[in-house]
Amino acid sequence: MKLARTASTALLFAALCAGAGQVRAATLEVEVSGLSSQDGMVMIAVYDNAEAWMKKAVRGMMAKPLEGGKAVLRVENLPDGEYAISLLHDANGNSKMDFNVLGIPTEAFGFSNNASGSFGPPKFEAARFTVKGDTVHRISIN
Repeated sequence: MKLARTASTALLFAALCAGAGQVRAATLEVEVSGLSSQDGMVMIAVYDNAEAWMKKAVRGMMAKPLEGGKAVLRVENLPDGEYAISLLHDANGNSKMDFNVLGIPTEAFGFSNNASGSFGPPKFEAARFTVKGDTVHRISIN
C-alpha cells in the first residue's frame, strides 16, 4: 500500500512538473467603437512581431457589427506576449479593403493603441501592446 501511494505521489509530481514549462493561454477581447453601420463584417488580424506586421498574422477573426457602432471580437488561447492588431470594417462584405482612385481607403480601419501612420499603416512598435493573462484592448475605428 505504501509503495502504491509513493508511486501515485511521484506520478502527480511528474505531471505538475511537466506542465510547469507550458505557456499560459489568455483570451484577448477586442472592443471596437466608432463603426458607422451594422453592414458587413469587422475583421481583425493579430501580429506578434515587426517582421510579420501587415504581412502574416498569427490570428485572424471577424464579427458582425453590433448596434451603437460597436463590435466585440474574442481571440482565445493566445499566449502571453507582445502583439499588434490591424482592423477593417468591411462594410460591403468583399473581404478586402477598398480604395478610391487616389489610393485612399474607402472603408473604415484602425490599429491597436489607436496608432496611426502617415501615408500607410503605423509601425509595429506604435501599435504594439502586451497580453498578460486575459486582456481587453479597445480600438476606435477611423
